[in-house]
Amino acid sequence: MLKEITEVISKFCLDEIYLTGFVDFEEGELSEFVANTDYLIFEFGEQLIKLQSIEQYSKISISKVDTIQIDIDLEDVIPAKSRISGVIFNNPMLDNKIVNIEFFNLEVNNCELICDAFKLILFNKQEIFIDPSFLGINIGGYEVEELWKYNLPVGYKIKSTSIKF
Repeated sequence: MLKEITEVISKFCLDEIYLTGFVDFEEGELSEFVANTDYLIFEFGEQLIKLQSIEQYSKISISKVDTIQIDIDLEDVIPAKSRISGVIFNNPMLDNKIVNIEFFNLEVNNCELICDAFKLILFNKQEIFIDPSFLGINIGGYEVEELWKYNLPVGYKIKSTSIKF
């Protein structure tokens, strides 16, 4: 799975980041998009990479998927996705090519990668740090990484796996 995912990252730019959830309609009220932050979808060309918070919000599962699927067990709502790259990328108009990815405590198996957190470095030097939290996947820059490190338990061992493209 590592080879499949790194092949996608090396061939394409990170075009879009999707947050999934649902739209809740209230009679006479403005509709509300309710996000499910347990999942993010990265779009590289026509390839999709799903990020999912797992193991009681302590790890991230990374897998290649064919489509964005949203499982909602609520009535009277509509599954939805939202493009969030405009609020994540420093400049969403650039080709946001990943030049380095650093996994923390990476585990590789046949159908997914699992890690404690990971960091993307884009060609324009922007850092995007992704970690699981009790409230779902946390995504941001250097400050998010520093907060993640600050909150690690005493004696926690970090094994870093860095892949350059």
